[in-house]
Amino acid sequence: MTDYLITSIGGPQPKITVDSIDSGGDLQQLTDLACDGNPGPLAVSPDRQHLYVSVQVDDQHLARSYRISADGDLALTGQTNMGGNPCHLSTDNTGRFLLGAYYSDGMATVDPIDAAGALGGARTSHNPTELRAHYIQTDPSNRFAFVPHVDTANCVYQFRFDETTGQLTPNDPPQVSPPPGQGPRHLCFHASGRYVYTNGEQGSSVTIWDYDEATGCLSAKETLTTLPEAGFAEANHPSQLHISANGRFLFSGNRGHHSIAGFLVNDDGSLQPTGLTPADPNPRPITVSPDSHFLFAAGSTEEGRLMRWRIDQESGERSNVTYYDCGPVSWVISMRRD
Repeated sequence: MTDYLITSIGGPQPKITVDSIDSGGDLQQLTDLACDGNPGPLAVSPDRQHLYVSVQVDDQHLARSYRISADGDLALTGQTNMGGNPCHLSTDNTGRFLLGAYYSDGMATVDPIDAAGALGGARTSHNPTELRAHYIQTDPSNRFAFVPHVDTANCVYQFRFDETTGQLTPNDPPQVSPPPGQGPRHLCFHASGRYVYTNGEQGSSVTIWDYDEATGCLSAKETLTTLPEAGFAEANHPSQLHISANGRFLFSGNRGHHSIAGFLVNDDGSLQPTGLTPADPNPRPITVSPDSHFLFAAGSTEEGRLMRWRIDQESGERSNVTYYDCGPVSWVISMRRD
């Protein structure tokens, strides 16, 4: 069993790196794959055998599929033209479809993945939404999908998802909204499947939603701040939102306050703030190690580096930051491979 960290790195030498994560959180590079364009969003298949990467090559936005070997090597298996610039990718729970959300194109898409884990087939679903779609994910049952929208849209699009055909169709209602001015950006499910969390890019917040597993509908019930209780007068825009594999810790990046907001996740879905961890300016890419012991994030420093903190397993507090000089990070994910 091995834990991996996979990173998209831009700049003058764009590449994808694969590192192993040891029990102390230290990284050992296994793969350094040069790209012919800047790589962005990453997604892995449910069986952790395949990687999907958005790469901009000249004026084309491609999604590429790679087989991940046991030693972390990446072998290209296919690609497809996304027809727009996806800001988020994910697979459905069967691993047969790649879902994309598009901020500037205002849409959600589904593309097929063949039995070998490769991209290249004809698109199965194209759904116009609104501008500033920022994330897409199916629910644990794989029957519904959700697309949060930031800024004035301030809503989450709710879709029905057909895992046989790869079709998205509007649910009833097709949209739900948190309190005004929040701008839901990313989304996470509680371990029980009964609650959902979104973070508000405009509201500097995390909203807790009740989730009806039968109908696939969300209902907002509480919103908490990601900023200090005393307030913060400058502009701030939360970035990614992640929940740990053990379901106990939730983290949201703060761009402006330059910190990571942490929360303990309770069995009833409620959240308990665990404080703010200072970070490099504008932390955006975030992931939690598969053992839930380490938080990784990257800011927008000129030289480019990755940060790692140890997560206290009782309090959820972060400590002992370690820096890795790696170049400008655009995306980072972690996974465990048996």
